Amino acid sequence: MEKMISLTDSIYNIVNKYDEVIKIMEILGFEGMTNKTTINTVGRIMTLEKGAKFKNIDVKIIKDEFEKHGFIVKE
Repeated sequence: MEKMISLTDSIYNIVNKYDEVIKIMEILGFEGMTNKTTINTVGRIMTLEKGAKFKNIDVKIIKDEFEKHGFIVKE
């Protein structure tokens, strides 16, 4: 089964579908968004795309890191 995510999906939905996303987010610098409480609250409205803007992380870096871990990333 292919692991597919979208940069516009909520972090909550992505994490609930793929547990390993938390580790990838930590690698990328999303430390504040990786605890369960934050994921269950802010993560419902926060997307990877919004998080990238908030943390000033290039979306290409996010896409490359997820692809390195076997994900297909839709923009």
